[in-house]
Amino acid sequence: MDTAGNRIKLGLFGASHAECVGFTLSGLGEGFAIDFDELRRGLIRRSAASHPFATGRHEADDLIIESGLDNGVTTGETIRFSFPNRAHRSGDYGLIARPSHADYAAFMKYGAAADIAGGGKFSGRMTLPLTAAGEICRQYLRRYGVEVFAHVLAIGGLRDERFDPVSPKIPEGDGLFPLLNEGMRGPMLALIEKTREAGDTLSCEAECAVTGVPAGVGEPLFDGVEGTLSRLLFMIPGLRGVDFGDIMEYGSETNDQFTEGGNTATNRSGGVNGGMANGMPIVFRARFRPVPSIGLPQTGFDLTEKKPVPLTISGRHDTCILPRGLAAVEAAAAIGILDLILMGE
Repeated sequence: MDTAGNRIKLGLFGASHAECVGFTLSGLGEGFAIDFDELRRGLIRRSAASHPFATGRHEADDLIIESGLDNGVTTGETIRFSFPNRAHRSGDYGLIARPSHADYAAFMKYGAAADIAGGGKFSGRMTLPLTAAGEICRQYLRRYGVEVFAHVLAIGGLRDERFDPVSPKIPEGDGLFPLLNEGMRGPMLALIEKTREAGDTLSCEAECAVTGVPAGVGEPLFDGVEGTLSRLLFMIPGLRGVDFGDIMEYGSETNDQFTEGGNTATNRSGGVNGGMANGMPIVFRARFRPVPSIGLPQTGFDLTEKKPVPLTISGRHDTCILPRGLAAVEAAAAIGILDLILMGE
């Protein structure tokens, strides 16, 4: 099981084509009532069934509570949830390493024991337990007045507006494809469809805001806000970069000047200084490469014969990681921020 966290400890288990995927979560204490209707809404946002341009693998994402709750209320013991995998088709995959996937590296590390069907433990399927755990942490964060929300900032070369970094607002409109500029919805959907029909995939970028975090949250030097969130964010397959705030050309342009109450007139620091929250909204961008599973001819590597081979991927895959990946971005942020807040208590 892969684990992360200090006060909030998250463990993820399973694989894309294993019997199930799931998570363990400890550190919430006892007496916290989980809103399962809200949790399921978060899972629906991540579900491929909610996005017509996503993978054709439609799992029910049935949630099985194994431990840690009594009538939906935490007992103080470790929470353990699992989600059965029922719609997998291992026959779509063989011992051929796909370009820009983890297949080759995993085979070299684990040998014949490597489970590379559907990406194995490196699959986007693992964002399901991450999202579920993050939705619980998001609910818990409201005890502290903290909110976490994101929107699609870019699909390919098309870009939405940026959050107001001083006062970001939850996007209105379609919660499955949140945008600040509704005029970008049609062009983005058209680009996704055109790319899907061509058998190709698209890069994308998310922007996420965390509001209500008090100044001083964060544990420098190794458990700062940026490092804690990035460690969790980079669990999401395809994520290739995380940017906090903005870097201008000159310090005179970049520095945030103080106003009354310790706030600042701008927020180019993205709400973080010295690894600690500075009391302004924490704002970051998460950049994703195109999904490497494309329907065009490529060159793979036969792991049995140890040689390059022609390859055309025929499985079920996303055209673009966003918008369904937003749920995972928000989940990673919620888990990391809650861990840091509890570490400071």
